[in-house]
Amino acid sequence: MKKKWTVFSAWLLLVSSCLGCAPGFYETEPTLDAEAAREILDTYEAEVRMVEKMFGADLSDHTAEAYELLTEAAVAQYGTAQFDRLSQLVTELAAAAWNGKDGGDAWTAAKPFGPLKGVCFWEVPVGCSMAGDLTDTVEIARGELVGDLEISDPVSVEIPLDQADGPADRTTLPDGATVATHRIFTGILWGVILEGPGEAGYRIACPRGVGYAHLAQIASPTYVERAVDHTVVTCEHMLDLQQALETDPGRFLAAPVTSEEVEPTDAGSME
Repeated sequence: MKKKWTVFSAWLLLVSSCLGCAPGFYETEPTLDAEAAREILDTYEAEVRMVEKMFGADLSDHTAEAYELLTEAAVAQYGTAQFDRLSQLVTELAAAAWNGKDGGDAWTAAKPFGPLKGVCFWEVPVGCSMAGDLTDTVEIARGELVGDLEISDPVSVEIPLDQADGPADRTTLPDGATVATHRIFTGILWGVILEGPGEAGYRIACPRGVGYAHLAQIASPTYVERAVDHTVVTCEHMLDLQQALETDPGRFLAAPVTSEEVEPTDAGSME
């Protein structure tokens, strides 16, 4: 039977680059005992302090709420120099939780926490609005490939939306020159891909769903705003955009961080 998690998400509005990722209730996600969690958190002291400052929270006790804040922080930092370390932290916690559940260390990280699959939900034209139950899902089926990894357990995340507004007339994309014809609403499934022992295959741990909004000019070529860093991506046409979003969703969030932008992450680097 397909496992399905309902998650709440923050739709990234164009006036803000700050998003949230509040998960739903996961009956099948294993929990990690506090001692094992503390050993991992102690190796990410700077990142933990940064997240505590972001949310005004104390993460000294590893709770389900603390884990969600770490996950939300990783999503929010995508496209920054801090993302890789936060992604590694979430990945290690997820792998340790599954290994704790199975009483061993057979589950290893095949792909660290990050955006895995994207879907285009709605394209709303200039001056138009949609309201009502616009909720949609992002699914990865059993046997579907994420990169070259064949997923053994299906997962589905539900991303709610009750209003979707198109851009105002003559709104331009962040380049200041391209006039928007639509606002595109997308959903992205985030998670960690773990490789299991024997025939267990690859499964998605820590699944999260997040919704985004992008200004776009739908034509040939199609121009679309990256939802996080507000740069512009060019696709050959709308179908090209949809296909690229499915296989490389991070491309539509932020430009890759170059090696020159990555700073050391010692204990004082994030203050």
